[in-house]
This record gives sequence, C-alpha cells and structure tokens, in this order.
Amino acid sequence: VFRGMYFSSTPKIYKEKTMFNLIQSTYQTIRTQTEKLNLAVHFVLAVAAFGLMRVANIILDNSYADSKFPVPYYVGQTAFSGEQIKEYYAFMIDAGTLDIYWQTQFIDYAFIGMVMITGLLLPSFVARLHQKGSWWYTITFAFAVLMPLGGLFDAIENLISFVMLARPETFANWIAIPYSTFAVMKFAAIASSQVGTAISLLAALILKGWQWTQTKMAV
Repeated sequence: VFRGMYFSSTPKIYKEKTMFNLIQSTYQTIRTQTEKLNLAVHFVLAVAAFGLMRVANIILDNSYADSKFPVPYYVGQTAFSGEQIKEYYAFMIDAGTLDIYWQTQFIDYAFIGMVMITGLLLPSFVARLHQKGSWWYTITFAFAVLMPLGGLFDAIENLISFVMLARPETFANWIAIPYSTFAVMKFAAIASSQVGTAISLLAALILKGWQWTQTKMAV
C-alpha cells in the first residue's frame, strides 16, 4: 500500500519541482539580463513603458465605456456566475454594443503586453536601487516575475471570455468559474507587485537618504 502511495505521489512531486525550477530560472534570467542595462537607460525604459501602459489603459477604458458593459470590469470579471455574465451580455446585445465589447477584448491584449513589459522593467529597476543581494533587492526582483505572471493570467482570462462570447446566451455556466478564477489571480498578482514595488521604492529612497546623511555627518 505504502509503495503504491509513493509511486502515485511521484508525478505530483515532479510537477511541483519542475514548476519551481521554471520560476527560479525565470527569476535568474530577469535578474541577469536587466542588470546588464545601464541604470540610466533602465530608468528611461521603465518610465517609457509605464507611460505607454497608461496610454493603453486609457484607450482600453474608453472602449470599455463605449461597450456599455453594465458594471465595472472587476465586478464582471469576478462574478463566478455564468447566469450573471449572460445578463451582462444580454444588456449589451439589447444596446447593440456587443461588437464593441469584442473589440475591447483585443485592445486589452495591447494593454496586457504593456503591463508585462512594465512589470518586468519597473520592479527590476527599483530592485537595482537597493544593495545587491539584500532582502529588498531579492524580493523586488521577485515582483518583476509576479507582475508579468499577472499579465499571463489576464491573457488566459481573455481567451476564456472569447469562448463565452462565441455563444453569449447559451455558453456553459461552468466556464465562468475558470474565467473568474484567472481574473482573481490576475488582480492578486498585479496588485501585489504594484504595491510591493511602490513600498520598495520608498524604502530605497529612505535608505539612500539615510546613507547620504551619514556620509555628510562623517565629513
């Protein structure tokens, strides 16, 4: 019995180990490649990416508003109810704006791309403001993995939405469960990365200020 239990659990352990190795490899690659950038160039790229992300976000929000989706996007995406989502679609069908909502999903992919690029460049830049190898340095580079991961969750969520939109009145209600699950994971990953990066930036500024003060006092 115990032998059978051991062999049945082996594939699960292997998959978990493989996933951990993939995340660790991604983390090391991001850290190694971004550290090759000149810090000033890294800053310019991060700011440019953030600006383009904001532009994409404005275009996306305008398209979403034009679609007349009846509730805020985060409410609709986390409904976990096929019947509820069908009601949202029915509202847009009656308003004649479902086609605009279709277009909005494609615009969202441009936004997702900018979220992933910004999520790679901005946290890694902030990480480099800290002493190499420090706790702040290590954890902030982790945010450069987490935010793009949130973008990946968003992309998968959108793919699932296309399945529902193909049959807006008759899609299987259970599809709303994975749809909303990926939405929640997206929000959690992106929000955690954004808040963590902001805190890390504040910590870097405080530490730099403290070091400058100590240097002046020593002189």
